[in-house]
Amino acid sequence: MSGTARGQVARIALNVADIARSAAFYMEVLGFQAPGVSREGPREQASLLGGRYESLTLSLGVARLELTRFFEGSAPYPAHSHANDLWFQHFAIRSHDIAALARTVAHRGGEPITQGPPQRLPATSGGVTAYKGRDPDGHPLELLRPAGNGEDGSAQGSRTSATATLDHTALSVADMNHAIAFYQDVLGLEVGTDHINEGIEQDRLDGLTGVRVRVVGLETAPPGPRLELLGYEAPRGRGARRAPRDIAATRTVFTVEDLQAAERALRRSRCGAPQRVGHTLLSQDPSGHWLLLERAP
Repeated sequence: MSGTARGQVARIALNVADIARSAAFYMEVLGFQAPGVSREGPREQASLLGGRYESLTLSLGVARLELTRFFEGSAPYPAHSHANDLWFQHFAIRSHDIAALARTVAHRGGEPITQGPPQRLPATSGGVTAYKGRDPDGHPLELLRPAGNGEDGSAQGSRTSATATLDHTALSVADMNHAIAFYQDVLGLEVGTDHINEGIEQDRLDGLTGVRVRVVGLETAPPGPRLELLGYEAPRGRGARRAPRDIAATRTVFTVEDLQAAERALRRSRCGAPQRVGHTLLSQDPSGHWLLLERAP
């Protein structure tokens, strides 16, 4: 898709076991809002995703999070999952007081990934302070404070949710160069940042030992969040394909200006034939992450 407009991340879609429970977690803990109510998905979308479902879209500023519950149930998030496993996908919430937010996540049923408190990464890894945990379904999420911010949000107001924004969504990938080429060709994304994260802080952040991970930020069309690729060189993670309705099968939903060009690029990628219903494409990237591509309005 050289020369075309970049794809935009329209929303992140999480498969959940209980919409009410998940909505309460994201609204009460992280400050998301629910502009509407849950509704059954369109029949065409249900055929694309493999079963009837209901969904509820939450908002955090301009960002959108779609919660999806399949009526016939979904395979649970794999037990004993790690950040380097190829089904791992988190989204990062940027806030000024992530220490308090991390405690609230744990109190409301989330499980920690990070060992200990939020970790301040060295300048070579971006200098951010970060913490990783899981929501009640097992979906990983990251709490992020940019470099240069204070330890709390007192200067910004007492409510953490008032300053929280969705920064990026990150995917663990098997082959970084292959993944970059895929997202450049299919969605017109370009590399923004590229660095290696390693050291004791990264080990604690990921709950792993001996981490060396290449982190590549890809620029998407505004105002959606960025896409980040995580290439774990050590330790290597596990790979497994997930059905679209599995809890771990998070979908990144992009809008594109030229859906036909995107479909041709997906076929060139040989990641499996994309499925199309109307103005929507369902496909996977080279590591098995699910993508939903919609024609831009």
